[in-house]
Amino acid sequence: MHHPRSHTPDPAPADPAPADPAPADNGRQQGPVSAHARIPTERGERYGKQLCGHAAWKASRARWTPPDGVIEFPGSTGVCRITAEPDCLLLAVDAATPADLVRLQQIVGGNIERFGAREDLTVTWTDGPDHGATNGG
Repeated sequence: MHHPRSHTPDPAPADPAPADPAPADNGRQQGPVSAHARIPTERGERYGKQLCGHAAWKASRARWTPPDGVIEFPGSTGVCRITAEPDCLLLAVDAATPADLVRLQQIVGGNIERFGAREDLTVTWTDGPDHGATNGG
């Protein structure tokens, strides 16, 4: 007895779903993310300059022009903007992914806490948009 299916190739599978280049389970949010910190200190310019100088050897770009600075991390990982005010140091980090943001917060925050150990500086990050570090202060 002849079975028609035996001579017919299996049908091609339906078009598979396109591969998701950034699976949702890699992080809560995909795309650019940001955080900022306000560190009370009267030595904001000193720490801003020191942070930019320290980053210059590894960053794609690091520039300090008082009272503002910028550090561009390699590979489009992210950017840190720095503003020294008379009573505080403002930091704003924008990163490509949540994982990059955490890493940059650790790098930048750890350096500031180390530089300001005598003042017992602590960097507390707040997630969200820029706090005004680029508003021409």
